[in-house]
Amino acid sequence: MKKRLCNVLVGLFLPSAAFAADAAGHDGSLLSLLVPLIAVTMAMLAMLWWLKRGKALSGNGPLKVVQAVAVGTRERVVVLDAQGRRLVIGVTPSKIELLAELHAGDEPTKNR
Repeated sequence: MKKRLCNVLVGLFLPSAAFAADAAGHDGSLLSLLVPLIAVTMAMLAMLWWLKRGKALSGNGPLKVVQAVAVGTRERVVVLDAQGRRLVIGVTPSKIELLAELHAGDEPTKNR
């Protein structure tokens, strides 16, 4: 992910720097080119951070992840709210399996 981000940033800055240097020779306004470039770059970084945190995927749909706990390198136990039902599922790379269905008043407890 970091390597891809670095490649994008290098692709953005190097051609822009050459264009900015050429444009600066004509009208002397390097700052007028750098401010929008920096603003667009910051917006892209903010969007990447937002997508990485998973905010784009958490909608108002029928499934909501209440809690997820890693129990191995690629295995997880996940508590879901699914249309009023609270489900505990096990997720592995090869399958997803229903482990239990909790009662309506049950809340998952966090380990301390």
